[in-house]
Amino acid sequence: MKPLVLTFTNLFPSSVMPTHGIFVQERMTRVAAAMPEVDWQVVAPVPQVAWLVRNGLYKRWHTVPDREVVDSVVVHHPRFRHWPGLSARRQADAVAAGAIDLVRTLAKGRKVVLDAHYVWPDGIAAAVIARQLSLPFVMTARGTDINVLAKDSVIRARIAEAVPRAVRCYAVSRALADRFAHAAGLPMDHVEVARNGVDLERFRPGNAASARRELGLPANGRLLLGIGRQVAAKGFHLAAAALSQLPNDVRLVLVGDGPDRSVIQDAGGDRVIFLGTQPPERVALACRACDLLVLPSEREGWPNVVTEALASGLRVVATRTGGIPEILGDPPPADGSLGALIAEPDADLLAAAIAAVLAVPAEPARVRQHAEQFGWESPVLQLCTIFRQALGLDAAALGVRR
Repeated sequence: MKPLVLTFTNLFPSSVMPTHGIFVQERMTRVAAAMPEVDWQVVAPVPQVAWLVRNGLYKRWHTVPDREVVDSVVVHHPRFRHWPGLSARRQADAVAAGAIDLVRTLAKGRKVVLDAHYVWPDGIAAAVIARQLSLPFVMTARGTDINVLAKDSVIRARIAEAVPRAVRCYAVSRALADRFAHAAGLPMDHVEVARNGVDLERFRPGNAASARRELGLPANGRLLLGIGRQVAAKGFHLAAAALSQLPNDVRLVLVGDGPDRSVIQDAGGDRVIFLGTQPPERVALACRACDLLVLPSEREGWPNVVTEALASGLRVVATRTGGIPEILGDPPPADGSLGALIAEPDADLLAAAIAAVLAVPAEPARVRQHAEQFGWESPVLQLCTIFRQALGLDAAALGVRR
């Protein structure tokens, strides 16, 4: 049998939630295509809760099949016991207990490397399984796992205990890598950056008028675009509130959904247009249709929406947080050609920055040229190299960092 790269994460699309964790799928689909000598499968554990609390998102999780094929890759969904609101510190062990027998079966008789995304609980669960089954593993931090969850002392201790055994530890931005290293008690250079890439074919400048017609957006006026979960930390309520300080022809278009929709609606009124959750092709259409991406987040890892917007020729106004300054430059060009950064999530700061950028004529070709450095070629090569070494397919000796 071929050696196996086994992606281990709850962040992966399913037939029930087709856009959930699509960024992991985007990365690993390209890695697998570049490694025809290996097999690639996914273990995406699913929380199992008591029927009394099986509503909302947990009801949807309950309907996910045990095994399915998603865009030609086999995806397994083992169940783990979950107690909503009570089990954060126990979750990694619960995930490991629910998935270890499946991983043992998949690993039988062949070389395997576990590719874990999202450090808690998935990465630490993968580390537990790897230790019991004597498997190498790679771990990637993506944002909230380090920025929020690792602040818990028990979780941070579990991370510090597990990561020295990893073949490699990655984060999607330099800022997140430094936080990861600090949480794990490692030297800064022991967490490497494996950034996300952007699909430069799907996301590219195009005919804005045609894109607006296809999405049912206003033909006239200037459109701000927000993409992501409608939760407080993303700051879309601030973008909606900022509209009152901008000319009347400026409106806000939101792609995504979430519990803060009514708050956003109240803040922006009929100047906010909700498109709901959209597949990648229509997200690309939204980028072509709009004039500026806004992302006033409290925290970020490496937000793909920023590079996707830039690849579409769209300027960006965002908070100076996470990997965003690494993408735009810190400071970005003073002429506003790429957009602007604000110091903190604040409606007044956001409105002023949006107004300043909109006052400068857009140069989509220049923005696109900047984005082309963020294609997939470099991170895919980086990851293929480490997976081949971990599987013993590369002559170079691989030392586990300690």
